[in-house]
Amino acid sequence: MNVIVEDTANEAVGGRLAFAVKERIRSSSGFKLVTARGDAVYRISLVTLDDKSGYSTVYSVVFAAWQPQTNTWTYLNNIVGTCGSNRIVECADGLVADADKTAEAPREFYKTYFSDPTKRK
Repeated sequence: MNVIVEDTANEAVGGRLAFAVKERIRSSSGFKLVTARGDAVYRISLVTLDDKSGYSTVYSVVFAAWQPQTNTWTYLNNIVGTCGSNRIVECADGLVADADKTAEAPREFYKTYFSDPTKRK
């Protein structure tokens, strides 16, 4: 499943978290990281904020799936949390696991949709 990770991570810990999420996606067997929204069918939007300590970040992640029939993105789920600089890998692993779980229904839809030429425009 082609996925784009769009991030607004302007501080150090958030930037490291965004990078780690992208690295987990790159090494995933269920996802393929793409850089253009037009190539994606699944979107992970990540926003981070410095918690003022310099050692952790507050994040919000929204998962959305492309709806080819309506040519729109559909909201699936969101997560809000905190991540310390010493837990970047754990946080990224958790977020990618959440993305994978949230993508189960869209993944099944896309298998059917893209395998049936009568459903494609």
